[in-house]
Amino acid sequence: MAGAPVSTTAPDPQTPKRPENPAPSQEKARSIFSDRNFILFLVGQCITTQGLWIQKIAMSWLAWSLTGSAFWTGLIAALNFAPAFFLGPIFGVMADRVDLRRTAMLLNLGQATVSFVLMGLSYAGMMTLPWMIMLAASMGILGSAMTPIRLSLVPVIVPREFMSRAVAYAAMNFNISRLVGPAVGGVVIATWGTGAAFMLNAISYLPMVFVISVVTIHQDRAPDAKSRRILAALVDGASYAIHHPMIRSVLALSCFVSLVGTGMIELMPVFAEAVYERGVTGLGMMASAGGIGAVASTFMLSRVKSNAADFQRITIVGAFAAAIGMFGLGWSPWYELAVGLIALTGFGLTAVGVGSQTALQLTVDNKLRGRVMSFWSATSFGGMALGGTMLGAISEAGNIQYTARGSGILILCAACAGLWRLYRIGASGRRSAPSSDAVQ
Repeated sequence: MAGAPVSTTAPDPQTPKRPENPAPSQEKARSIFSDRNFILFLVGQCITTQGLWIQKIAMSWLAWSLTGSAFWTGLIAALNFAPAFFLGPIFGVMADRVDLRRTAMLLNLGQATVSFVLMGLSYAGMMTLPWMIMLAASMGILGSAMTPIRLSLVPVIVPREFMSRAVAYAAMNFNISRLVGPAVGGVVIATWGTGAAFMLNAISYLPMVFVISVVTIHQDRAPDAKSRRILAALVDGASYAIHHPMIRSVLALSCFVSLVGTGMIELMPVFAEAVYERGVTGLGMMASAGGIGAVASTFMLSRVKSNAADFQRITIVGAFAAAIGMFGLGWSPWYELAVGLIALTGFGLTAVGVGSQTALQLTVDNKLRGRVMSFWSATSFGGMALGGTMLGAISEAGNIQYTARGSGILILCAACAGLWRLYRIGASGRRSAPSSDAVQ
């Protein structure tokens, strides 16, 4: 009752506080939709990721065309991500101490160069399996170095309080490209060959180089670990991640789901050709279906409040969805049903990937951001790489649909374990709530 008279009889003291109520929505709109920095970054990323998905489907199709082997197809796909597992943490330390703008420009130019080499070899008819292995590994090394740089760029472009929306919209952009890129790539490969697909990807890096050169970087929000040696800084980051319960849980779940879930998605060329006999156009449709599910997932994530615990719960929901989609794919006798199940799987895998990334971004200490996010990229992309190779070898020895069923069961077990752990943490928090309130 005391609150009401204050607001009516003393309007002047309340006047400065009234604008603060609508301010968050206005500030969010300015930060995400009107801020020059973020719009430039989003447009540049959109162009680059379109080319990335076009090249990705070209690499998978070329590997399958050259070898007819699920193992080699999985290995070539894995080489695009395996370096993140082994070198990602080191690149994360470097991301905490290098000039983000200059490094991002150099890495994008390096990736464009590799794509131009792929284009030249394809047009010359000189592409061989050893060339593919070497160039896929080169692209993987550059990409694993770029990932912690890219993840560290978002916080220095937008304010921390709007980071969850920034990550969600960037992920939606990425997954819209995942929707469009494979379909475009399938048409390009069928019409002009893989060389044209590699050329489009090479050109797509150039707009991003321009964007990074003109965007404003807020150095005051950039990580700073220059005072520590590389090994000591790496140990600090690892210790922080291991001893932080939420970070440890999120990293474990994203790693396992990437290993047995996303790794399976890397074998879509085998499903398209060996199981359903639909060729490269069928592969493009299946990849685009996964993109539709991913876009729906990122749209859902963009509506979630900036709360790390909520995003952690979403990763578990996503794991359940991916498990159902993957298990169903292992039984599907019809191509059309398989496309729908891949969309469900894409929804779930994206909820795990983007949800875990956002939960970490909202939790991690800014001084350790590059290192912790490199652990996320190492577990996510490294798990995808190792999973693609492992599942490809298993599928080579048996039936790929049996492998998909096994993957679905394993993801379901991981989701149940994550749900049980979350329940235990919640129960523990409820028991300790009175004591924590007393301390406050």
